[in-house]
Formats: sequence, structure tokens, C-alpha cells
Amino acid sequence: MPLRWASWLRPRLDWIQVEVSTHCPAACLYCPHTLYRPVWQHRHMSLDDFRRLAAAFAKTEMIYLQGWGEPLTHPEFFEMVRLAKAAGCRVGLTTNGMLLDEEKCLRLVQEGVDIVAFSLAGVDEENDAIRQGTHFRQVVAAIQTLVRMKKLLGSARPDVHLAYLMLRSRRQEVEGLPVLLQRLNVKNAVISTLDFIGDRVLLAEAILPATEGAYRDLRSQLEATAEACRRNGSRVDYWLAAPGGHAKDEPTGMQTSMVDLPFLAFQPQTCTENIHRSAFVSADGAVSPCVYTNVPVTGASHIVAGAERPYRRTIFGNIHDAPFEAIWRSKAYSAFRTAHRAGSLPELCLGCPRARMV
Repeated sequence: MPLRWASWLRPRLDWIQVEVSTHCPAACLYCPHTLYRPVWQHRHMSLDDFRRLAAAFAKTEMIYLQGWGEPLTHPEFFEMVRLAKAAGCRVGLTTNGMLLDEEKCLRLVQEGVDIVAFSLAGVDEENDAIRQGTHFRQVVAAIQTLVRMKKLLGSARPDVHLAYLMLRSRRQEVEGLPVLLQRLNVKNAVISTLDFIGDRVLLAEAILPATEGAYRDLRSQLEATAEACRRNGSRVDYWLAAPGGHAKDEPTGMQTSMVDLPFLAFQPQTCTENIHRSAFVSADGAVSPCVYTNVPVTGASHIVAGAERPYRRTIFGNIHDAPFEAIWRSKAYSAFRTAHRAGSLPELCLGCPRARMV
């Protein structure tokens, strides 16, 4: 195929989320990695697979190196960063911060990484009881080291973000976020809620308002927190499921992909995951609409709309077998996106709190 035609066939995407590893040294209480430990499939994406996928990067704005594992566990992580940057993409990752020493912080700056988000589920050491295997003080130290390395090299990148998970039992703690952001001099944060529920016991931690009153109360709390952050010079976005458990088309803060970072503002039609202009590629090369549809397990179940259902990965192809562009334009994947545009949600999306009801 002539090169100009090969280029034309490549989709223009906002981002591709690449799961470079499913390994993680932490054991967060809510994470599928912890809940499904007996059936979890541990793997690193091979560098050959990443190179195979890199052909699709030319028309992609952001490559986000994160899935259901800690990306910095991958021994060739920085080579993947270089390949993505060489394609002209912005590059980001979300990390628990436990593997970020001074040398790695320096390399993140030197390689031109654009966004580094640090995961937290609290504003102090209470975080450690939820995100077991991580340590709040160590995360703070990693952020401070990264900021220091930026100053040392005179670099504006990477932008440092917080990816903050708000749980129902610790709902009030989110109000301490403005002080934490100011203390760390972090200018961007996203507040998210527990969306993928791997065990019924976690229903108690999910924030799914049952009434309009409860929804307005939560929204008021989040908006007050976001406004306090804005007064301190930080941008905080959030997403909140409306009554019925679905995303709502109201100005409740910007709603983004699972990576939960405010680098692209958009208003998707039927899904906060921007499935019409993004994709998820798992560590074994499987291409899916989003991270929620591709958890590396078999023989597991999850909770959807309060009921237990078997979990099945939704895969439209594998980069081992076909180029990413061909998978994106395949009949089955195209039909999936068309159904969303029409407001006719496929079965796998029914009950997902990230879906919009139209």
C-alpha cells in the first residue's frame, strides 16, 4: 500500500491509553489487581508490541502509559517514552509514586514526559490504609523531588497532577484537597469516584447518588472544593454520576477518560471515556474501547447496577494479528461506536456509571 494511503487510513485520535504493565507492588483495597489476585494475569507489554503499535501514534495527540498496573515496573518504560515522543505525541502516566527515586524523576524530565499524575485516596497518612503498599509521605517526597528536578533543569514539564479517588466513607476528606495542592504547589487535580466494582463489599464505597437531593449535595461539596482550589491557583475537575448511576450532561466539572486528567476538554455524546476518539491497548496487545472493558482476568465477576455479573473482556482485535488502524476500522468496532452515537448502548455498557443516558 502506498505510504500516503497508509497514512490516510490511520484514525486521528485524542489519545491511546497503553497498558505497559499489569504488575503493581501495591494492594489498594478497591483495585481489581487486589480483588482478583488469584486469577490476575501479570505481564509486561513487549517492546516489539509497543513498536508495532507506534505506527498509529503519528495521528494521536496523547499516549498515556497506564492501565491496570504500575507503569514504572516495566524495565523498558523509558524506551517506550522515547518512541512515543519521537512520533510527536504528548506522553503521560499515572503512578503510585513508590518507584520514583531521584534518578527516575530526573529521567522523566529529561525525556520530556508531559504529565505525571500521582494517585491518592486521602490527603494525609489515612491514604495508606486504603492504598496499601503505598505511603503518603513517600508520594509527597516523590512529588517534591520531581518538582525539584524540573527546577534543576529549567523545564516546565512534566505537569504534575493528582488523581484523587473519593470514597463514600471518606467523603469529607476531599475538602482538604485545596490545602494539599497548595502545600505541594500542584496546579491540576481530578477527583474521581469508584467506577469499577469488583466485589459486592465495595458497594458501600461507591458514590452513586440515589436521589436528586443527594446528587445536589455531593455536587455542592465537590464544587466548593474545586472553587477553593481555584482561589489558590489550582485547577480541579471532577465527575459525578447522577441518580440512576449514569453520567449526566450538566456542568459538573469536566469529564474525561479513565486516566482522569484534564488535558483535553470535550463533551462526549454517550460515554465519558471518549470512545469515538480514543482506545485502550492492553499489555497483551488486545484493543478495547476503554480500560474498564479490558481487565486482565478470566473466570471473575463484577458488580453492575447492584447485580453480580460474569466479567468478560471486550476485545476487537490484537496488534499481533492486525495493525491498530485495521482493528479501529473493523466492522465490529465501527458498529460498536455507531451504536453509542445512536444512543443505543451495547450490553457491556449498560449499567456502567461512565455511560450517559440519552
